[in-house]
Amino acid sequence: MAIYCIKIKYTKEAIKGMMEEGIDRADAMRSLSKALGGKLLAFYGMVGQHYHVMAISEVPEYANLSAGIVTAMMANTLEDYKVIPLYESSDITKVSAMYKEVMSSYKRPGKLIS
Repeated sequence: MAIYCIKIKYTKEAIKGMMEEGIDRADAMRSLSKALGGKLLAFYGMVGQHYHVMAISEVPEYANLSAGIVTAMMANTLEDYKVIPLYESSDITKVSAMYKEVMSSYKRPGKLIS
């Protein structure tokens, strides 16, 4: 499973609907994440930022996340978004092992500038 931070800026129409209905969008995100085979790990509002909320979601792969974004966009909910792939600190040991395994197969271009 992959973990992503999704920063979301709502459309004015979506904000109007939230204000009129007084709904908690975390429930909608939780439901969408589950439908995509994943899980909503966290959902926070952000004050004074370009984006209104940030969701941390775990999904099987990027295609699942993309399907969720397209779903929200087609419903005219998102004005803008940013996806940030996340990793756990324990992943560094995997990266280190892979690096050691492949480093001799990489040839750098030219000389390094000192």
